[in-house]
Amino acid sequence: MNKLDADSQYRTLTPSQILSWVEDETQIMRLRSDRDVIPGGYMAATIPVLVDWPASQPHGEHASIVLRHINYGGNPFEKSTVLHSARVPLDGLQSAELTLVPFGEGGRFGPLQHVQLRFIFEPGKEPELLDLAGAETGADPRIPDLVFSWVSWRRPDVSWAFRKGMDDESQIYWLSLRAFAGSQRFLEDVLEGRDWYCYPLRLPGGKEGLAELFMSTVTLGDGVARDTLAHMLAGGEEAWLKHAPPGNDAEQDIRCQWNELLERIKTSDPQALTQVLIPPEQDTYHPLVRSCVTLARYTVLLTVKRLIANGQNEGVILDKLPEPFLGTTEVWMKEFAHAGLRGLFLCAPLAMRYVMRHHESVPIDIPAELDAAGLLQQRNGKRYRIHYSHKGITPYGPAFFV
Repeated sequence: MNKLDADSQYRTLTPSQILSWVEDETQIMRLRSDRDVIPGGYMAATIPVLVDWPASQPHGEHASIVLRHINYGGNPFEKSTVLHSARVPLDGLQSAELTLVPFGEGGRFGPLQHVQLRFIFEPGKEPELLDLAGAETGADPRIPDLVFSWVSWRRPDVSWAFRKGMDDESQIYWLSLRAFAGSQRFLEDVLEGRDWYCYPLRLPGGKEGLAELFMSTVTLGDGVARDTLAHMLAGGEEAWLKHAPPGNDAEQDIRCQWNELLERIKTSDPQALTQVLIPPEQDTYHPLVRSCVTLARYTVLLTVKRLIANGQNEGVILDKLPEPFLGTTEVWMKEFAHAGLRGLFLCAPLAMRYVMRHHESVPIDIPAELDAAGLLQQRNGKRYRIHYSHKGITPYGPAFFV
């Protein structure tokens, strides 16, 4: 059973519970974001998306990918999150969008914007929730779109702060690629008063280009997730043994479960894309270097480079195509994280110089950069965006209440 620490308000999932979830793709997990944690103390509700490679068929006429931990059906007011598994048909991909979600001063012209990738599917070829697939009750198992979002994975008692994230050596925030049913993500953003500004992508290769972008996205996220989970779980074993039930075999059972879980997490798969990875030493979230902005941009550009290497470059303006690039942290960033008022003043010119040199860290610069390289859809010769808001057009039509 779950264990509530005597000196904590948090509930830690056991290795056997996590194994049960790993072994049965038809199960769902309903978690409390403010209470439930994995061994190591990080929020279970924000666990990153994983690819179930043995259950996936990434090649062939009916290629599909099975994803674990898709967020759909939770309620932000009660702080509940529901995680599903889904089979995603790659030939069902219809389009992809770079989505900017402003959340600070200045709105869509301001520096504080979340960036995510949205994949839209053809009717009849949508992702299928495996816990509802084949249900005889008439339940609809399909969802029309998926949104992937790089976020900081942290403990429930640790709040997000830009300055804290500048010191990635402290390992307060870990990278996590979260997967949402689009309607769930939109609902949560609407409740926060946030609109979506979506830029339809134009990739070489048509459907093949869309499939390549999808595969690059989930492969990057899966690789980071396995490294991070292995790191966290490796540090949580002894803490869990403190709660072992009485009995001579209890400790041995937990160790066996732990070893099996770690092996499953660490196991890579030959079906994963080669050369699509982030080194383990860069698994922490950094607001300027490894963020929702830089990683969304990196994924798109890496995909285009891979497509060009395969002979598909139609529509790409090659001399305007930036290199896929993730920067490196600089000494001043760690100092900035811990500086007093005088230190902040002294670091300000260094921060400004970094942003001026590294436009990949600035959300509002990304659409123009991609458009210059021919990677955004156009109308009348100009790039366009779609503005979604609960007050106007939504991606799913008007709300309907019963």
